[in-house]
Amino acid sequence: MNRHLPLPPCPSEKNWEICDSAFYPESLWGSENMCLVKEAAKRKVFCCKGYYIKAFRLEHSAISLFRNPAKKEWKIATRLHIGSLTAPPVAYGKSGGWSYFAASEIEGPDLESFLCDEWPGLTRTQKKRVINLFSQFIADISEFGVFQPDFHLNNVIFDRRKERFVLIDLHRAKLFDRPLNTRERMDQLSYIMPPLWDMVRKREILEFTSLLSHKWPELKSRKQRHGIQERAFKRMRRHWDKRGTRRILKKIVKTRQGKTVILRSEQCPKHLSDLLISFVKHPEKFQSPENILKNSRHTLCLKINTKSTKYFLKAYRSSGNLKSISYLFKTPRVLRAWHTSRNLLLRHISTPLPLVAIHTGDPWKSIYGAMLSPWIEAGDANTILIKQTLKQRKQGDRLIKNLAYFLWQMHEKGVFHGDCKITNFCFNPAGKNSLTVFDLDSTRIRKAVKDRDRISDITDMCASMEIWRIKEHITYDFLIHYIRLHMPWEKESTILLKNLRKRVETRLKRKRNVC
Repeated sequence: MNRHLPLPPCPSEKNWEICDSAFYPESLWGSENMCLVKEAAKRKVFCCKGYYIKAFRLEHSAISLFRNPAKKEWKIATRLHIGSLTAPPVAYGKSGGWSYFAASEIEGPDLESFLCDEWPGLTRTQKKRVINLFSQFIADISEFGVFQPDFHLNNVIFDRRKERFVLIDLHRAKLFDRPLNTRERMDQLSYIMPPLWDMVRKREILEFTSLLSHKWPELKSRKQRHGIQERAFKRMRRHWDKRGTRRILKKIVKTRQGKTVILRSEQCPKHLSDLLISFVKHPEKFQSPENILKNSRHTLCLKINTKSTKYFLKAYRSSGNLKSISYLFKTPRVLRAWHTSRNLLLRHISTPLPLVAIHTGDPWKSIYGAMLSPWIEAGDANTILIKQTLKQRKQGDRLIKNLAYFLWQMHEKGVFHGDCKITNFCFNPAGKNSLTVFDLDSTRIRKAVKDRDRISDITDMCASMEIWRIKEHITYDFLIHYIRLHMPWEKESTILLKNLRKRVETRLKRKRNVC
């Protein structure tokens, strides 16, 4: 055995319950092939000779009488193995302050790897076959009375040889002595769906739901499907709020030079940090008529070329003494924009990854903060492409539908844009993400986006397209698509449409008067 592995001592033979005659604990514990796969505060996972061994730390002997994750996983795995729905359980053991669960290794990729690497290359028939297998797998787990709240894609293995899915990592699962009832099945789906939303197309999700509805008739109800979706988003927002900041900070390199704070992505080259520091010291050296994109009282936007690569640089100015004083007591705009961008990426919302940001700590300075991001084609060429697409009937209708879906997703994920103009979205119909949002200075992360904030974003979006006068009924079409996704507004759709039209017309009059 490798000495650096913190494997607890092997329990004696009498402390094991073994159902595989080929499993010899002492030979595995003494093997040089033993390797550590995963480690957490109270759990270690080892792999050796075709077996996975999970070691759980039991804190207190009194508590271990009621809480023993290894024994719990042993019971659940034994039940599921009857239907070949999990890796074959091999043994359960307990010794001192540790308990152990062992299972045979299943050859095959986890579901996340399968969807990333193999799914796009499958034919339509093959995809339909896999979707059918997965829907049968979910229904069978329910029939065996197992509820799994820890439904990550890497906790499901696709066994190609036997063409089946198996569920692993069961220590957080719940076992009932009956099949799951309707409420529990809907809750189970609210855990299953979020990981799939970002990996497969909407059409494939609908096909999965349709196949599963043959086993679970309640899924035919649109109200039930909306309830699953609502519970899933609520849980995900809570998860992002709880663990999001920690994950964001792990991927940031933060340095201080006096009052100056520099934030840099892990993968960002150091020369970009030096470039941004140089810009803050001498901004005039980087400005020319060709590379200035925006020059206003509050911000300066530049197109920067360095080492044959284009970048977008946004600098923040103070607009007056009162504003300068306020920045001494609240989060500076550049740091807020940095963390907001990271929060959107954490929520799987397409936006440029900020590479490096600098805050001088002096709000009275001409340039008191700046941020560098990858270049995206979001200028005049992007606006022309959007206008041309809107002029075409089918493509224009599809773009409005996609915009409504993208904005609805942002709201459901707890993001209020605050300046939701069409020109703040980059449209790339050939890309993996057809829409990318940027200019997040007014964006706020909410526990739940209120109706008035939803209406505000929708008004901004519709008014920014209506002002071009290139397509009729934009406001009506956009709101109808949004309401189909947001079920609580269905009963008041007529009143909402009337009020939205008034708000859009007021906004358009104001803009035309300014022009």
